[in-house]
Amino acid sequence: MVLFMLGIIAMLILVGNELSNYVKENITLSVIIKESAEEADIQEAFKKLEKKQYVKHIRYISKEAALKELASEMGEDPVAFLGYNPLSASFEINLKSIYANNDSILFIAKGINAIDVVKQVDYQKNLIHEVDKNVKRITVSLLAIAGLLLIISFILINNTMRLLIYSNRFLIHTMKLVGATRHFIRKPYIIQGVIIGILAAIFAIIYILGLFYWFAADLKMFIDLSDTKLYLTMFGTILLFGIIITATSTFLAVNKYLKHNLDDLYYL
Repeated sequence: MVLFMLGIIAMLILVGNELSNYVKENITLSVIIKESAEEADIQEAFKKLEKKQYVKHIRYISKEAALKELASEMGEDPVAFLGYNPLSASFEINLKSIYANNDSILFIAKGINAIDVVKQVDYQKNLIHEVDKNVKRITVSLLAIAGLLLIISFILINNTMRLLIYSNRFLIHTMKLVGATRHFIRKPYIIQGVIIGILAAIFAIIYILGLFYWFAADLKMFIDLSDTKLYLTMFGTILLFGIIITATSTFLAVNKYLKHNLDDLYYL
């Protein structure tokens, strides 16, 4: 159950990361185009920007298209009372999540402003700052919970392994008397601990797969449930922690009884 909870925390971290990427990739840079720009130059700039490594998606909005969108939102045509189209043509750019931070965007905006047809680049600095701050806060909180669960899991599993080996403390002492080395004595118990860890991890993985199946409709909005890498990373981590924790706990428990003489074993 402890490994299952660690798996849940790992899943929440993955979901949080994907949600963060989703939010960042929906932050829009609005590139305003000069009124004097020729259509051919605009199309050339569009193709140039489309090839940039930081661009996730780019859309060209002509003056006419921008007017239609504004008229639809307002419910009336601005040209009817202004007598002209007040809007400019523009590019709407969605960045890849890795570039969606204020430092990177500042550098990107400078590069875009250097293009001849570009008048200015607008973006929501405060929104990006808030997204970064909240993502960091959530990530730190989840990692802190994961760390706490890891400590609790080690304590619980360590106590369980000590109880399992407690009944064999006299057998361990007997093996010491007949000349068995510490490595020879520890080996079968550590193997047993590793097997227990693997079995515990398998059960935890089965429970998590059940959660994935049960909440598939909700989870697929945030993570790609068909991504093999997702399962390998999460389940590999659970299996690794299960083996490491049980093997370490078994090693420490056996060592405890190896250090004591026969009289001490009656009082432990």
